[in-house]
Amino acid sequence: MADKKSIFRNVNVLREINAENTTEIVDFYQPGWLSPQDVQNNFRYSGFITSLRLTIDISSISSLVSIPVDSLATDTEIATATEETFTGNAKKCLCLYARTSNTPLIKIADIYLFNQRPYYYVDLLPYLTSNGTFDIAPDTILSYQIRDAGYGLLSGEDRVILLGTVVEEAPETNLETTTIINNGTSTTSLLDLAPITDSIAALQTDIDAIQELLGA
Repeated sequence: MADKKSIFRNVNVLREINAENTTEIVDFYQPGWLSPQDVQNNFRYSGFITSLRLTIDISSISSLVSIPVDSLATDTEIATATEETFTGNAKKCLCLYARTSNTPLIKIADIYLFNQRPYYYVDLLPYLTSNGTFDIAPDTILSYQIRDAGYGLLSGEDRVILLGTVVEEAPETNLETTTIINNGTSTTSLLDLAPITDSIAALQTDIDAIQELLGA
């Protein structure tokens, strides 16, 4: 029996950014194409990014030195110390971008990279959404770019690992589960019945028209 079903799959985003990267803008994620074995050809999945972070291992600049803040400091004093820490330390920069088929490239955020040994993490999801996941339309592309923030690009042994997890969903369609026996192996597959249903409906229309003519 045919019913409406969605197909899901898990996808990992994994990319190493190092001294070989120049200032070019690099696409790192767009929902994947549906393969011929999937539900519908020539369509992309939609995506739900459940995690996306940077692992930052920068050693080509001086180590980060934080301005100490007293536990009883006011909000103004904390803000001042934070700003002095930011401006007083060497840093690199990674720009995060997004675009769609109708919207040109837009910068989402600048993520500054410091030398905090041995390494540290930056969660990118808060730059994209205030929710636990970020929904990606089939035509949306996420990109990054390494930018000179006054201390050069990545160099030497600098490494930034971009790591994420995405749940991708195929478009809904009319599906029926069948079992195929191939060399003694039972394989469950999903057949798209929508084209077959449309063909049967068109054929029935032709039959009705012929019967009406014969009856006349």
